[in-house]
Amino acid sequence: MKINVKQKNDSLVELNVSLLWKDIQQDYIDQENTVLLSAKEKGARKGKLKGIQKEIFLKNNRDYINSSFVDSALNKYYQEALKEKQLIPINQGKVSKLDFEGENTDFGFVIEFEIRPNVEKKIPNYGKKVTIKTNHYISTEKDIDQSIEDIRAKQATMKSLDKDAKLKSGHFIHADFTKLDEKGSPVEGSTLPNHHIKIGEGLFVGDLEKPFIGKKTGDVINITVKQENGDVPYAVKINKIEEQILPEVNDEFVQSIDKDIKTVKDFRDKVKENIQINLDNENKKEFNNRIVEYFIEKTKFDVPQSMVDNYKSYLIEDYKSKNPDSFDEKKMEDEFNQTANKNIKWLLIREFLMNKEKVSLESKDVEDKIQEMIQQSPEYKKDIIKFYNDDANKNKLKEDMLNNKFFSKLENYFINKRKEVPTDKIKKH
Repeated sequence: MKINVKQKNDSLVELNVSLLWKDIQQDYIDQENTVLLSAKEKGARKGKLKGIQKEIFLKNNRDYINSSFVDSALNKYYQEALKEKQLIPINQGKVSKLDFEGENTDFGFVIEFEIRPNVEKKIPNYGKKVTIKTNHYISTEKDIDQSIEDIRAKQATMKSLDKDAKLKSGHFIHADFTKLDEKGSPVEGSTLPNHHIKIGEGLFVGDLEKPFIGKKTGDVINITVKQENGDVPYAVKINKIEEQILPEVNDEFVQSIDKDIKTVKDFRDKVKENIQINLDNENKKEFNNRIVEYFIEKTKFDVPQSMVDNYKSYLIEDYKSKNPDSFDEKKMEDEFNQTANKNIKWLLIREFLMNKEKVSLESKDVEDKIQEMIQQSPEYKKDIIKFYNDDANKNKLKEDMLNNKFFSKLENYFINKRKEVPTDKIKKH
């Protein structure tokens, strides 16, 4: 068997295989015999044709024998060629040429398939301490004030106002929302009863807030809400108006939040520390993402199209399931292609780097992590055990741990040049 391998690109291989008749003759005869075993002619037992009957049968069924031989021989010699050349396809091969004219002729074929590209030769020299620029956001007094306001809101109580009380921005209402038809009449069965909303927040700001200001319990307000399918008119009947009573920020209040904190100043310091920890974690995420982008940009190779197509199909189905009304595959074609290509490229790079850096986890590591979580929150022991008895949750934990270990290794090869930016500068843009 003569085998010629042509590397068309980093992941696409063309295999040209040719065999002489003497190399395939016995396989061809075996295929003839296989067909004869199922042959049944008048005057002879099944599979027992002889003499002239056998010759006539073979002559009449030569096309079928040839085609059966091609099917079995193609697979057999393809597998033998792959083994000899130590090639592992990642998709089904596509035959572009087949040469076989039947008995007493040579056999040959050309088949194209994809392999995992050799990323090792493409990876940049990342051991030279590459500098990566990131933004490191620093918390401000405004962040602390907002966080404390959020905590106060969670600890707030609600006070029902008198029927004559006028609605103000910041008040809460319980109201029946009823859709109206084109004539302004209520749509039967469309009422959303006692819906709880805050005026001056979320959807009910600006033009949608104004009609409510100054209204009282029992009043009906007609509004128009912009939705994806168009403007929808509603009649809103106010059933109750409530005022939010926020607790005063004093030493007693902060001690009710955290018994280890004694003063408002200590509380503000703790809030600031927690905010900055979150911002530091965001910087770490940005640093890791820039490392990924560095490898994707600097590692040049042809990504296997079959892997890209499979991942793209997954992206499309996932998007369609979450956004059935706004899916337009043609408009999003380029975006899906770019995302799939980028993700598969990183998958192959990451696989190589994980092996090179010897990043791995034992089952014991995962169990130890679960025990650590139980020790930190013993009151939730049963919930933690139940959650991680689910293999999907345990596998997700393992993947997260592996990823953290992986990036901890990579971070040693990069310098995080952080530009400190106060958070209030973000909000101005």
